Amino acid sequence: MKFLLATFLFLIAATARAQTPIPRVAILVQEMGRAQSQAFKGVSAELSRLGYRERNNIKFEIHDARGDRSALQAAAKELAVKKVAVIFTAGTRATLAATAATRDIPVVFVHPGDPQTARLMVGSGTAAENLTGVAAYAAETTEKRLALFKQILPALTKIYVFYDANNNFSRKNVALVIAAAKKLDLALDAQAIKSTDELKTTLGNLRAEPRAAIFQITDDLIENEAEFVFATARQKKIATMFNEESWAIGGATAAYGPSYFEMGRLAGQSIDQIIKGKAPSTLPILRATQFDLTINYRAANYIGLQLPKDLLKQANKVIR
Repeated sequence: MKFLLATFLFLIAATARAQTPIPRVAILVQEMGRAQSQAFKGVSAELSRLGYRERNNIKFEIHDARGDRSALQAAAKELAVKKVAVIFTAGTRATLAATAATRDIPVVFVHPGDPQTARLMVGSGTAAENLTGVAAYAAETTEKRLALFKQILPALTKIYVFYDANNNFSRKNVALVIAAAKKLDLALDAQAIKSTDELKTTLGNLRAEPRAAIFQITDDLIENEAEFVFATARQKKIATMFNEESWAIGGATAAYGPSYFEMGRLAGQSIDQIIKGKAPSTLPILRATQFDLTINYRAANYIGLQLPKDLLKQANKVIR
């Protein structure tokens, strides 16, 4: 009798587990670059720490549009139909595509800047009902990033900033650099650029000055030509400071910006709460807590830059 009762209870528990759907978390990105993959690793690591196991009590499905905007929008619409538990996005376009496709499915994002400036917020600085995430507000670290650049280049007296003349967001970022440069007693040459061709011509005509360097601000026009910027800077022996680790890996002399892995961890906490029943609207947009200094030792060595040893020890990552 006891055996039959135990068997019966086991079958009931097994049936209950079978009827409980495993929550599916969709990863939506326009392109799976370094930042996006690190963010997803952070999400996965945090959810694992919280007791989730792939295919046991959670399922991940990755939707990578591979740079195709129309494919990104189609993927977002597909996810809206599939009714996944949560959509995790890394990248402004992916987040906008997800929120345009659904107002019902929770969307959790990671964003390096200010989500309101990036049009991720609605109304007076509030998120859509199904939106929450992690933001780094990286522009607020402009002065810190510039101060680190001055540590890398103690003789630095002048910085070049290139930005899209038609981008209001870029103009605001330039204003932050102007204020930071003034505090650090640095001359600033801000070049308003209207096209890719103009950028290439301007960079090509740039005179190499021993105490001058290029300081990047968030700007699509410039970032889309990052490889050209790095190649020209190498040729002219000019140091460059960018705002994300991936840029230093790609060729910048240094970068200081948010850790996407740690932002992913924070996003994982929000995903966990949503799976357990919390509404996204009740969860605050979290602030990134870790910013990393990455130094490209090879790039610095190529242009003849002698890096201070104490700064190399201070760096979170040194590319040799």
